[in-house]
Amino acid sequence: MRLSDQSMDLGIEKEIRKLLTQIIADVREEKEAEQLLSDLLTPAEQMAVAKRLGIAMSLIRGASYEEIKKRLKVSSATIAKVQESLDTPGMKLALSKAATDEWAEKWANKLSSAVNKLMGSKS
Repeated sequence: MRLSDQSMDLGIEKEIRKLLTQIIADVREEKEAEQLLSDLLTPAEQMAVAKRLGIAMSLIRGASYEEIKKRLKVSSATIAKVQESLDTPGMKLALSKAATDEWAEKWANKLSSAVNKLMGSKS
């Protein structure tokens, strides 16, 4: 992924970044988010972002560089860059949302299992 060497007017750049931020903030449905990412980012860009999140989640769970390199097929340099970003507000937000989703899914599964057991015992 390579950016153009030509610089853009800073005012225009600020406005289009603001527009992108607002569009992302307005997305509420998973299907909309998927469509937005699919249409705005190339498959390689999507994978790069997804891998960064995967690296961050692996690091906070205590995985070693070697484990992460092998599982996600990334370089040590990429892992190091992500590790440097773990304390940034955006990465903290992403990890917090991922942890919340994991927690909710775990408890939804437990609740569903408990309800199924109860329903099964009443039959």
